[in-house]
Amino acid sequence: MPSTALTLLTAPLPENKRLVNYLLCTVLLLLTAAVHAAPALTLNSQQSSISLENFSDIIEDTDKLYRIDDILAPALERQFRPAESGDFNLSHTIGRYWFRFKLSNTSSEITQQLLQIMPIDLNTAQLFTQSGRQIAPMVTTELIRNETLFSIPVHANTTSTYYLALEYPFDRQLELTLHNYTSFLGEVSQREFSNSIFWGVLGLLCIYSLISASLHSDSLFLATAGFAFLIICSQSIAWGYIGSPQGLLPPWDGYSLICIILAISIIDLIYALRFPIFPISNPGHGPKVIHLTAIANIIAVVISVIAGAEIAAITINLIIPFNSLILLFIGLNGFLQTYSRLLFYYMVARTALALIVILTVVGYSLSLITTSIANIILLLLATTICTTHTALLIARQTIRQRKQNQDEQRIAILGAVNRAKTDILARITHDIRTPMSAMLGVSELLQDTRLTASQEDHIRTLQRSGHELLQLLQEASQATRFNENDIELRNELINLPEIIDESVSSFRNIAAEQALELICDIDSEVSEKLIGDPSRIRQLLTHVMNNAFEHFESGYILLNVSPSDINQGLLNFEVSHRGKPFSNLEKQAINGSVSEEGGIINTRLAIASQLITLMNGNAAVRSSGKGLHSLRFTLQLGVPNNSDNNTLRIRTGLLNNKRLLVVDSNQTFCKVVSKQCSNWGMPVFIASSDNAAIATVRNQSLINAPVDIILIDHALPGGGLKLAKRIYDETKDQQQPPIGLLLAHANITFDRDELRDAGVRRILSKPLTGVALRSALLSECHFDANAVTHTPDQYRTDALTLSSLQCLIAEDNPTNAQVLTRMLKSLGITVHHVENGQQAVNTFMRKRFDVVIMDIEMPIMDGAEATRQIRQFEKEEERERTPIIGLTANALDEQRDSYLRAGMDLHLVKPIRLWELAEAIKRWTGYQQNKS
Repeated sequence: MPSTALTLLTAPLPENKRLVNYLLCTVLLLLTAAVHAAPALTLNSQQSSISLENFSDIIEDTDKLYRIDDILAPALERQFRPAESGDFNLSHTIGRYWFRFKLSNTSSEITQQLLQIMPIDLNTAQLFTQSGRQIAPMVTTELIRNETLFSIPVHANTTSTYYLALEYPFDRQLELTLHNYTSFLGEVSQREFSNSIFWGVLGLLCIYSLISASLHSDSLFLATAGFAFLIICSQSIAWGYIGSPQGLLPPWDGYSLICIILAISIIDLIYALRFPIFPISNPGHGPKVIHLTAIANIIAVVISVIAGAEIAAITINLIIPFNSLILLFIGLNGFLQTYSRLLFYYMVARTALALIVILTVVGYSLSLITTSIANIILLLLATTICTTHTALLIARQTIRQRKQNQDEQRIAILGAVNRAKTDILARITHDIRTPMSAMLGVSELLQDTRLTASQEDHIRTLQRSGHELLQLLQEASQATRFNENDIELRNELINLPEIIDESVSSFRNIAAEQALELICDIDSEVSEKLIGDPSRIRQLLTHVMNNAFEHFESGYILLNVSPSDINQGLLNFEVSHRGKPFSNLEKQAINGSVSEEGGIINTRLAIASQLITLMNGNAAVRSSGKGLHSLRFTLQLGVPNNSDNNTLRIRTGLLNNKRLLVVDSNQTFCKVVSKQCSNWGMPVFIASSDNAAIATVRNQSLINAPVDIILIDHALPGGGLKLAKRIYDETKDQQQPPIGLLLAHANITFDRDELRDAGVRRILSKPLTGVALRSALLSECHFDANAVTHTPDQYRTDALTLSSLQCLIAEDNPTNAQVLTRMLKSLGITVHHVENGQQAVNTFMRKRFDVVIMDIEMPIMDGAEATRQIRQFEKEEERERTPIIGLTANALDEQRDSYLRAGMDLHLVKPIRLWELAEAIKRWTGYQQNKS
C-alpha cells in the first residue's frame, strides 16, 4: 500500500509554483488599481478645452495632514478614488482637497497646456508633478482680470501624473478646465466681449436715466441710474475687475458685494414704491408693506456686515426671494384693481425673472450648471430688470406726455370757452351795473330829502341789497375770468399802501352791514413804491378778504402787512378772523393740492393759492386756542432802484408833533392807529371810555399841551357823537379847539346840525386804512396831499378858491347822466353833459374844464380813446393837465389798469356813491363844497 504525504497550507511550495503565485497577485493588484483610478486624459491637437471632472482622482484631507511626499507614498496612492460630480462641490468643512489626474501625449511633439481653476479666490492652489516638483502658478497681472492658471508641459509620447492641492473656506463649485493656449485666449476674448456688451447696455441705461431725470424732473430715473451703476459695480467685483473674483453667488469674502447686492434690492423696492405698483387712489397697505420690507433689507445689511460671510449668505438667500414675493403680491393686487398695462408688463417681467432665478439656483445646487453659467444668467437677469425698469418709466412718461398734451388741448379749448364766458359775464355785469348805478344814485339823492323814518329804512334796505348784489357780481367775475395758463404778470411801479387801501375800502358796505371791525395794519417799513402787478394783488386781496368775511362770527378782521427780513421786496400778509376755522378742503385749496375726499375745493382760496404761487410766495393757515384763525401768505415784489421815501416825509411833515387822541373800545384798532401815527411824528393818546377821554383832554390842557385832533368811534358805549359834543363844549373857547373826527360805518347817517354842534369836521368811514387816515389828517391840517404828488404845472392849485367847479360829463346813458348831474349839482358843481367820446373831445378843445368825468363804453368813440386824444391835445397846446375820472360798469382789474394807462387819473366803478364822487373830486382838484 503506497504511503501518502500530507501537504499543509504552510508548507513551502516548489520554486516554480511560488513564482506563478507572485505573478498572479501582481496582475490582480494592477487590475484592482485600474478599476479604482480615473482614466488618463489623452491630448490631441484638435482639443480646445475640456473639464477634468471625469479624469480626476481625489483624496479629502480634512485636517490638512498630508504633504506631497505623503501623497506620493504607495499607501496614500492606493487611497485615491475616482472623483464624482458631488466631489466638485467644495465644502468649508474639508480643510484640503488632493486631486490626481494623468495627461497622455501620444504625439511626437511636446504640448503646452493651461490648467484653469475656478473659483479664483482660493486660499491655496498647489500643483505638483509625479516626481514631487511644484509647478508655480502663472503671473496674470497683464490680463484684464486675475486668473488662477498653471502652465503644464506634456512631453511627447509620455503619460504624466499631476497632483493638485486646493483649500477654500466656503461652499462653492469647483471647475478644473484644461486649455490649450489658443482656446484659452479665445474664451477670454469671448468672455470679455460678453461682459463689455453687458457693461455697454448698463452704461447706456445709466446715462439715459440721468438725462431723463434732468429733462423730466423725475427722481425715479435717478433710482434706475443707481440700479444700473450698482449692477456694473457688482459685475466688476464678481468677475475680478476690481479685487479678487468672487462670483455673483454668495458667500463672499468681504463686505463690498454684500452691501451692493442688498443696495440693489433696496433700490428695487424704492422703484416699486415710487412707480408705483399699487393704485394711487386706493393704495391700501401696499406702501406700508414696502416700507417695512425696505427696513428689513437695511437690517439685513447690518446683520450681514456684523455676522460674517456665512450669515450674510443665508440672509441674502432669504431676503431676495422674500422681496420678490412681496413685490409680486402687491403688483398682482394693484393690477387686479386697475388693470393697468404697465402693471401687467411689470408682473410678467417679475414673474419670468423669479422663475429663472429659482431654476438657476436649483440647477446650481444640483450641479446641473456651473458657477460661470450661473453668474452669466444672474448678470443677464439683473440687466434685464434694469432694462425693464427703464422701459416702464419711458412708457409711463410717454403716457403722461400724451395725457398732458390732451390736457393742454382740453385746457386750450376750455380757455377759449372761459374767455368767451368772461366776455359774456363782463357784458352782463356792465348791463346790470348801469341801471343799478341809476337806482342806487337816486336812492342816495333821496337820503338828502325830507323822509319819514319808515322811508329812510326802506332806502337803506334798497341800498344794502343793491351793494350785496354788486359784491356777488364782482366775485363771480373774479372767479370766472381766472385761468392760470393765461396769466402773464405785469411788472410796473405800484403804490402798495394805496392798492391795499382801495381793496379794503371796497368792503365798506359789507363791513357796515355785518357791523364788524375791519382793521388794516401796514408796517411803516413797507416801501410805498414797489414793482408788481396791481390788478393781481387787488384780486388776491379780494379773495382772501371775502373768505375772512365768510368765516367771521365775532370781533374783528385784521389785515397785517409787514416786510420780511429774508429778502428785499418779500412781504408778509396775514388775514386774521374770529369765527369758523378752515376746513380740510379749504386747507387743501390753500396748499394747491387736489381733494381726495370727493368734496368741492374752495374756488376762491384755490385762485388765491395760484396767484400767490405766481408771485413767488407761499401760504399757510394757523389757528390758536383762543379761536383766532389766520391765513398767512408771502408775496415777492420787485424793488425799484431809485426808491426813496422823500415824498412820504414831505406829506407827513405837517403832522409832526400834532397830538392825537383816539377814543375807541377796540384795543387792537387803537394800537394800529397809534403805531401808524407815531411813525408820522404824532404823539398819540388812547382812551377806551368817555371819562378817560375827558380826563386826557383836561390833563393836556393843564400842562399847556392841548390835544390837536380827536378821533372818536361812533359805536363807543354811551355814543361817540355825545362824547364829541362834551369835548367840544369844553374846548370851543380855546384859541385852537381840537379837530373833531368821527369814525363810523358807511351805512350810518348823521344830522348835519348835530355834527356841527358837536364840532365834528369830518366823518371817516370804516374800515379806516393808514392811507385814508393820513389823507384825512393832512386835509384837515390844511395840506393838500395831492399837491406833492403832482407838480403845479400838471394840475390846478387854485381850485379851492373857485366858487363853482366846471365839470364835463361824457355819459351815453340818459338815466345815469341825470343821476350824475344831480349828484354834482348837490355838491355845487356846474355840469356840462355830452353823449359820447367824440363830443367830449370837441367840447374840451373849445372850453376849459376843471375836471372831466368820462364814461368808458360809449358809441362813436369810447372813453379810453377820448382820454388819449385829450392828453395829446393838452401836450400840443401846452395846457395844464386836467383831472379825468373814468366811470364804468366794468369791474375787471385788468381793464381798470388799462384805463389808467390811457391817461385817466382815477377809475370809479358804477354804481357811484355821492361821498365817493365828492372825495374823488376833492382829491384831484382840491375842491370842497362849503356846507356852512
